[in-house]
Amino acid sequence: MNNKKFKLILLFGVMVIAASATGQRSVKVVQPTQQFDAKMAAAMLAQGNSQIAGVAYYEGRTLVGIKSEETVYAREGTIVSLYPLTTYLEEYLKLKGKNKEGKQIASINPEAASYRVEVKIINAKGEFAFSGLKPGKYYLLSEVYFPSGISSREVSEVVEITSNGETVKCKLSKVYRGFIY
Repeated sequence: MNNKKFKLILLFGVMVIAASATGQRSVKVVQPTQQFDAKMAAAMLAQGNSQIAGVAYYEGRTLVGIKSEETVYAREGTIVSLYPLTTYLEEYLKLKGKNKEGKQIASINPEAASYRVEVKIINAKGEFAFSGLKPGKYYLLSEVYFPSGISSREVSEVVEITSNGETVKCKLSKVYRGFIY
């Protein structure tokens, strides 16, 4: 009887391994078709007199938009990245919006990823600030780690500064999946 149980467990294990091996699919990585314009990105990141001040957080919501979980703020010291919203990055964000779990993920090239400014969350309320910016559109991105420390959510927002010297307030709370470069 022990031999029979052993064979049954062994057979079950082999079936699980075989099923998982055949169930694996390759993930298609897609990139923008436009050429990245480094000069434009550098010009957009040149010194200015404007600021962006905001808060990074995550709120779980149901499919109909009702808040379902406690608000979790980005931890102090967490990085917030600011990217100039070039036409290349706009195309990337459209592709990213079409990400399909396990099937397709959008990616940007390393050069485009390097044109960014980073600051850190300054307190337990998830607050951050960028200064010395020019008017223009920017893509802001950060992570909110759950209290368990096991998982996190990427939060982001597109922010526009319309005039020199302006301070724009924003909330990073939109959740997207995957950011590969």
